[in-house]
Amino acid sequence: MSLKDTKKSPVTRQAFFHLLLWFFAATVSLGATPACSIGLADSFPGKEAPSPSSEGVTTHTLRALTVLDSARYSDDFTHFSYAEPNARKRGTLRTAEVGTFHNLAPFILQQSSVQVWLVYEQLFTSPRDDPLSSYPLIAESAEIADDKSFVIFHLNPLARWQDGLLVTSDDVVFTFNTLRNHDKAIPYFRSVYQDVKAVEAIDSHQVKFHLSLESTNNLPFLIASMHVLPAHIYAKNDFGQSSLEPPVGSGPYRVSQVLPGRRIVYERVADYWARDLPTRRGLYNFDHWVVDYYRDANAKAQAFMAGLSDIAVEFNPMRWRAYDDLPAKAEHQLVKVQSRLQGALGNMNFAFNLRRPPFDNRLVREAITQLFDFEWINRVLLNGWAERNHSRFPNSELAGRGRPSSPEIELLRPWKGKVRDEALEEEFTLPVSDGTGYQRQQRHKAYELFAQAGYALHEGYLVNEAGKPLSIEIITGSADFQNVLLAFVTSLRRAGIDARLRIIDTAQFERRARVDFDFDMTFQFFGTTDIPGSEQEFHWGSRFAYERYTVNVPGVQDPAVDDLVSRIGRATSRKELVSATQAFDRVIAWNGYLLPGWYMASAHYAYWDRFGRADDRMGPETGRELGSPAIEAWWAK
Repeated sequence: MSLKDTKKSPVTRQAFFHLLLWFFAATVSLGATPACSIGLADSFPGKEAPSPSSEGVTTHTLRALTVLDSARYSDDFTHFSYAEPNARKRGTLRTAEVGTFHNLAPFILQQSSVQVWLVYEQLFTSPRDDPLSSYPLIAESAEIADDKSFVIFHLNPLARWQDGLLVTSDDVVFTFNTLRNHDKAIPYFRSVYQDVKAVEAIDSHQVKFHLSLESTNNLPFLIASMHVLPAHIYAKNDFGQSSLEPPVGSGPYRVSQVLPGRRIVYERVADYWARDLPTRRGLYNFDHWVVDYYRDANAKAQAFMAGLSDIAVEFNPMRWRAYDDLPAKAEHQLVKVQSRLQGALGNMNFAFNLRRPPFDNRLVREAITQLFDFEWINRVLLNGWAERNHSRFPNSELAGRGRPSSPEIELLRPWKGKVRDEALEEEFTLPVSDGTGYQRQQRHKAYELFAQAGYALHEGYLVNEAGKPLSIEIITGSADFQNVLLAFVTSLRRAGIDARLRIIDTAQFERRARVDFDFDMTFQFFGTTDIPGSEQEFHWGSRFAYERYTVNVPGVQDPAVDDLVSRIGRATSRKELVSATQAFDRVIAWNGYLLPGWYMASAHYAYWDRFGRADDRMGPETGRELGSPAIEAWWAK
């Protein structure tokens, strides 16, 4: 095999949240109106003359929304920097996923496998190199009241569904009302859009959202990220019902073939309405996009090595090294890329089930945390790839670091006596071993904590005062880090705990963790974001602890957390947001609601060199770092 030199370049990972992640690339529609952007938490800039609305309220028509000081792209840009506008549209891209699927209907409680970002478009959309700003797509512009009491989106008259009908305000109104109010919609939308008082269609191409005066200043940005659904399709098909019927969208691809549980084939829409817009120029260049589903990550990796898929994003060091040993292929070379990520990063953690004893006891949780030997695991099993996770927002300014700042203390002081004193005074730290695997000091500390919780060693087992042994079952939906989990189970057993690991399929894991709450501990991925808002209540709020399909998996019920999550949602400036997230971070950490695992600060991916790409020109020298990899901008050579 001919192996190209491994590339190393820093890149930016986009912020994702739950199922509404930052969907790869985006589209913008430019007309005669000059572009203007605002930092939504600040006052409006003076460079654009306001115009009176029909209600006599001064409004500002904007072509970009941003939570930063300014958006990256000017009004005259022709394409995103990581796209090649002259790329040929042809060929097939083959990708792979782990698991199976039984549903293509989006945004409902039953998990959907449709690639939303390929099939459905948003009002505004965020490019990879400016994820905290958004630019028009289905909407040409946003008109925001000076007092921020409403926002009007002006729709692009070119926007149309794949069946030829125009996208209208009725579609936007239907989508919003359905996602926020339907009992079978993902609860995330109810949380994020709770401060929208009403929505109305002014005419076929103008839709108005009335906003609560208490709403976050980023609410227009969040509304603009909404993927629009076709009202005329749902007039004949009930929302909330799972389906394997190919959906009708407005995006660059349509579903052309479905092999249930095994394969989805997407076909490029030849007359796609947005194909010549600046933020679509040079993107979505493959005629077909094939997604195959495999039993587990090892099977997926084997498929890549056999040439059945074109790209593999890898999180397992052992598999990564195995790619170096592939037999020679005459047709294509293998390219391996290692890229540093920026911004808040998702992370692997253990969640305690706080709803059942003894895991509702903080001392027990702290003792168990002592027995997780991250230093040995990272050195021996993770090849040094991992960094210890001390935060819900690792790798970002949102993470609580060092001793609490004065603004943090002001937020925490009303809860003095109800949160640990250490949260107001000290830096949070995790146990650190010598990396040899013996854990003598950590085990000694664990026994001290177990003793305080009423446990003692009896004939080699930890038992409580009633003589009941401490038993822990860890469940996970993937075997990908089985070696790490077995090492942890061994450490727990060495300390006298009846510990066991159970690897179950994704559907069973989701049911036990999020519906039935039938677990002691889970091991899972926790997503995060650089712009947390009111949706954090869904992750950590008391009222979601027992809600079916919750993502408050540990079942946190803490009034201090509820208060701080509310402050995150109400923050009116980046400074306020940072202080609130840092204070929130400390309460979660000091109470030990999670056993913190790790995050990967670098992306590792490999692909067969049969593609052209412009995103590999991005890097620190350009000042525009990207996440990995921007395959929507690739093309077949």
